[in-house]
Amino acid sequence: MARFIKRNWMWMVMAATVAVAGPLLARSGAEGARQRSLETLTEVMDLVQKQSPEPPAPRQITHATIQGMLHTLDPHSNYMDESEFRLLREEQKGSFFGIGAIIQQHDQGIAIISPMKGGPAERLGVRSGDIIKEIDGANTEGMTSNAALQKLRGEKGTLVELAIQRAGLAGLLRFSIPRAEVPTNSVYYSFMLDPTTGFILIKDFGETTSDEFEKAVATLKKQGMKQLILDLRGNGGGVLDAAIGICRQLLGPDQLIVSQKGRDGRDENQTRTSKGAQLDPFPMVVLINRGSASASEIVTGAVQDHDRGLVVGQTSWGKGLVQSVLPINRSRGLALTTARYYTPSGRSIQRDYSHGLDDYYNPEDDKDPKPQGPAFKTDLGRTVYGGGGINPDYPLPQIRLNEFMINLRFRHSAFFRYAVQEKERFGIKPGERADDVVMARFRAWTQEQKLAISDKEWADNLEAMQEQLSIEMQNVAFGVEAGFKLQCVKDPVILKALEVMPEAGALLRKKQLLPRAAATTAATLR
Repeated sequence: MARFIKRNWMWMVMAATVAVAGPLLARSGAEGARQRSLETLTEVMDLVQKQSPEPPAPRQITHATIQGMLHTLDPHSNYMDESEFRLLREEQKGSFFGIGAIIQQHDQGIAIISPMKGGPAERLGVRSGDIIKEIDGANTEGMTSNAALQKLRGEKGTLVELAIQRAGLAGLLRFSIPRAEVPTNSVYYSFMLDPTTGFILIKDFGETTSDEFEKAVATLKKQGMKQLILDLRGNGGGVLDAAIGICRQLLGPDQLIVSQKGRDGRDENQTRTSKGAQLDPFPMVVLINRGSASASEIVTGAVQDHDRGLVVGQTSWGKGLVQSVLPINRSRGLALTTARYYTPSGRSIQRDYSHGLDDYYNPEDDKDPKPQGPAFKTDLGRTVYGGGGINPDYPLPQIRLNEFMINLRFRHSAFFRYAVQEKERFGIKPGERADDVVMARFRAWTQEQKLAISDKEWADNLEAMQEQLSIEMQNVAFGVEAGFKLQCVKDPVILKALEVMPEAGALLRKKQLLPRAAATTAATLR
């Protein structure tokens, strides 16, 4: 009996030891697995360096390895090297040091679309239509716009040497341009579409966006604005605080703007307007498309869920993942997904990425998809959907160029190149459109350039060519805002926004009649 008790006591001690050691062994096992993975990675990198016929630089391997690891998490976690991190910070801060010009890749080099007013390039005589052939001695033929941008930006006061080809001159013009601070305003366009309708286009969200928007609205009000079209098409997002700042200017008191939940779904953070906020009662329509993402979707979702305005265009991208940008040694950065965000009605609008990155980054969007996600209700009881972007209240088909126009506009830069010639030879007036005389000159020019255009192609595409040439003429003569204003006149999305603006006004008036308590309750996250 004593022997049995002793044996049981020994087994109890052994069991207790195993029970206590279990977590330690598990932790040791996890650390061991991590160590073995690191050893495998190091061994593979060493083999690649020794055995591959053209060994990559260690920095190149490191960058690719980190990116591969991050892309197993989600599509938006991303590692940024020194140049990428610098560009991100410049865009967020709202300024950089460069020559001050809007550029575009061109088959003969880098084209100056428009020098920025008061910038270094304009002050030294660089013009719209100039082609940059060399940047600091490097040939620009085949160079992308982003690669050129990296070369044109640099430290304040340093010189960048440009060799420029100008229409009508045989030789190259050479400029030594000192880099200076150039503002990268988020509010790209702000003007009156008609005597009562203001128009604001926000191209991204940076640290200065909220202040820029506030000033733009105040200026438009002084010009007679009674209603607003807010264009977020192609706006891929940016700084979350900027989107929140704009929502605080648009929404009423104590309204939910956005909720964030940690990756485990438990830690929740809600952001609201202040209790003393005042609703600015101008009707509003927001424009979105497939390129509207992240911060753009936060603003659009808040406006739609609170019935602050209507949404027109195409379904937005569907990026409901929040990235925290974590600096690495001050010069590099890690954008790591740390949460998901939800619109005021409770919608997660993150699009599914479980079928691979190719499907995620190249969705089929020939026509606007029907909502597939769960249904939610706005403050006034309208039905909205989650699970795949913000669905517009008024969906419109995406306008696509045909192959003929793609070739003429992008591959040959025909409209831009001829607009430069039209300006130099005949002059261009503000608001001038390409009439029959201009189009006849343009056709003669295309024949000189040996651009094969049949009579049928010319007839079938005459209206589209006339419109595009008119826009480019205004661009090169008076800057890109002049060209954009001309484009707005026939933009079907803007025309639809103007058509439904009375409905947006009625929605807003109905919303103002809601008891404040009911509106706050309806906006609570489910």
